[in-house]
Amino acid sequence: MTLAARADAITLKIIDQNQQAVPNAIIEVLSSSESHGEPDSVTVMDQIDKTFVPEQIIIQQGETVDFPNSDNIRHHVYSFSKAKTFELKLYADKPEKPILFESPGIVVVGCNIHDAMIGYIYVAQHETVVTSSEQGIAFINTTAPKPLISIWHPYTTNGAESRKTVEIDPLIQNTPGEYIIQLELTPPPPRESFEDTFGAAGHH
Repeated sequence: MTLAARADAITLKIIDQNQQAVPNAIIEVLSSSESHGEPDSVTVMDQIDKTFVPEQIIIQQGETVDFPNSDNIRHHVYSFSKAKTFELKLYADKPEKPILFESPGIVVVGCNIHDAMIGYIYVAQHETVVTSSEQGIAFINTTAPKPLISIWHPYTTNGAESRKTVEIDPLIQNTPGEYIIQLELTPPPPRESFEDTFGAAGHH
């Protein structure tokens, strides 16, 4: 494909191993320029009804995330992810300050008290990042002669912190001209908390 033909958006279709559309996959164009977010750009991941809201967010490296607690119970938010390890010990309302995410990667966030609470922070390194629609469709614009992209989904069989990297050109195109990307996904188990499984007495 010539460079001129890249002026139009490239259409991707993300499917799973059962040929079903995959919504909410995050696609990052690795051949786009690197981006460094503004430290004063704060994204919010709230806690409502023992759930992270929204469940997944996208930020640029160098940006911060605030974790307000809108529940009437205290939460203990933490992550052991390679891209960022942090801990916000038991608190209500609002933590002291937002958390800065300096390194790109996927950060899986949990609550030490409510095991069923899981959130995902995608820390992007490059400017072009998009999310697939309910139909598994995503559009990207790039002038790179051989665009390289990464695709991430929280239920990836290889683990929530892993990404699939592909070159677009060798991918198969379907009749509408969509480039097909298949992910191996493992649906999560039912969201039972530690308490549901072991009883309240199991908590320390």
